[in-house]
Amino acid sequence: MTTAAHEQNTRPRDRDTPWSRAQSPTSPSAELLDRALVGWERFLVTLQAASDE
Repeated sequence: MTTAAHEQNTRPRDRDTPWSRAQSPTSPSAELLDRALVGWERFLVTLQAASDE
């Protein structure tokens, strides 16, 4: 790990920096996971349909 990266990971975060505001939540919501699953299943159906042609 570089010195700059180490300093960034060890010093307290300033809540007013763009980096701290841009971070995502620690885990996705159940709604997001459900939407992702629906999209993934839809994608898989298109792959199966293409192989049948």
